[in-house]
Amino acid sequence: MSGLLLFALGFLCGAGLVLALRKGSGARDLMGPPPRAPSPPRGVQIDATPLTVQVHTEVHGDDQILDLIRRGRKIEAIKRMRELTGMGLAESKDAVEAIERTLR
Repeated sequence: MSGLLLFALGFLCGAGLVLALRKGSGARDLMGPPPRAPSPPRGVQIDATPLTVQVHTEVHGDDQILDLIRRGRKIEAIKRMRELTGMGLAESKDAVEAIERTLR
């Protein structure tokens, strides 16, 4: 009888330990379906086609960027573009390269 009692006590302790570890780990059940992505807000339409972004920049009265591009100092032109417009690095680089293409 003591063997059965010891077995039952061990089983309950093991089951409690497994449940406690599963709750605390924050791991999701890998055998279940994947979680659903949140739906977009009303009025927002999501399209799977790739986006094309065109950069339109007008730098008023600053010929320094044009001069830097003409002299082949593209990095300095990108820095100057960032200072004037507040654009990010990639946007400024694209804008300077677009200006460079129009000068050719």
